[in-house]
Amino acid sequence: MDKKTKGSWLIHHTNKLQGVTNQSGYEKTYLAGKAGILLSAISANKEITVNNDRLAVLAKAANINTTFELPKLIEVLQQQSLIDKSPGGVAVLGVTTSTALQHTSDLFDSLAPTANEVASIELAEHASIAPVLANDIAANLADTYKLATADLGQLFSDAEQIGFVDTERLDGNQTLLFNGNLFRRDTTQKIKAVLDSLNPAEQVKLNELTETLRKRACVSTDHAKQFLGDALFQKVTAIGLFDISVVSNSTEDVGFLTLPSAFSKYSNSMIDDAFDLAKAFVSSVTYGMTKSYYERGQIQMVDALLGALVRGESVGPVRAIAEDYKLLELKGVVEVTHGSKKGRSGPMLRLLKTEVGELALQAIRQGDVSEHSLNALPTAAVTTFNGPEHNREKVRRTQTKMSPKATNDMLSILRTGGGL
Repeated sequence: MDKKTKGSWLIHHTNKLQGVTNQSGYEKTYLAGKAGILLSAISANKEITVNNDRLAVLAKAANINTTFELPKLIEVLQQQSLIDKSPGGVAVLGVTTSTALQHTSDLFDSLAPTANEVASIELAEHASIAPVLANDIAANLADTYKLATADLGQLFSDAEQIGFVDTERLDGNQTLLFNGNLFRRDTTQKIKAVLDSLNPAEQVKLNELTETLRKRACVSTDHAKQFLGDALFQKVTAIGLFDISVVSNSTEDVGFLTLPSAFSKYSNSMIDDAFDLAKAFVSSVTYGMTKSYYERGQIQMVDALLGALVRGESVGPVRAIAEDYKLLELKGVVEVTHGSKKGRSGPMLRLLKTEVGELALQAIRQGDVSEHSLNALPTAAVTTFNGPEHNREKVRRTQTKMSPKATNDMLSILRTGGGL
């Protein structure tokens, strides 16, 4: 497993660990993951200095406790020579999403993690390639990481309870393991396998929705639910066939569907969007194009806007910039400053993480969003974002209550069929 993939799993596991009250047994995973999350939040493609006020805001937005966690994370990152600390803030050498993941992996290794912690990453990786029976992988993990029977049992129990993997009980006292990254790579055969598990009418609907997403990059969850019907929508989103991202502002929550492999044409979607930054970017822009209003938006053409940002240019000045890109500010993706351009002065927008803008532009260009007869980008007043894994968990919990075996047919075919 390369460092970027390993770093992605550490972020994944840390996000899961944040949802439980006790991280006992996974302290090194949690520390490395939290450090990686902070590093991503405060970094930019070029060297950047983050003052203490901005540092605190970015840390809070990343769900980092500024009293107890932040000082320790700053200490750890400084020990790794990734930041320089001064009384006024921190200086960060150019760190991209990919290098943040590599640094997360290196930091984890330097902390001398336990065998169970390392094995939990391997387990998640196996469960993302194809659903796997717990009994089939148990011996391999025990041999590779020298796990005693009690430790192995604890690993599987932890993985299920914390959420490193999802479980589905099968007949014969067998447990099938999978996770939400199933469709982030090698998707063609897996989608075919899912289609094979459906009836002809469901196959037609799922094919049509998938084709629509390839053309448009995003569709609303309301549209997807209406098109597929609640039962099919629940089944396919619970196993991660589609990603649901939810953007929110003071008036509404709006969900968008994207393909998990939306950013995988040239690389691994799991790595590229480990921090949900590209999905947040695309979802925010799509909200602005389809849901928000025009009056204050003065930026012409989505493609031109993103192209300028990716080239390192500042866009504006537009009054709405100061109010409507707070989500992307809080994630450290963009910076809003006061500036002047073409005789006007006001709020200006600059992209801090070039690779995130490149991924968003790639997805939008491939999906032809910029060609949907839209002449201007309306304001995108989005203030919070819930990423795909958070929303898949909600669907999965709901579906499990309704029908414990609702996805069993799909998972079984993924495990045994489709040429996997």
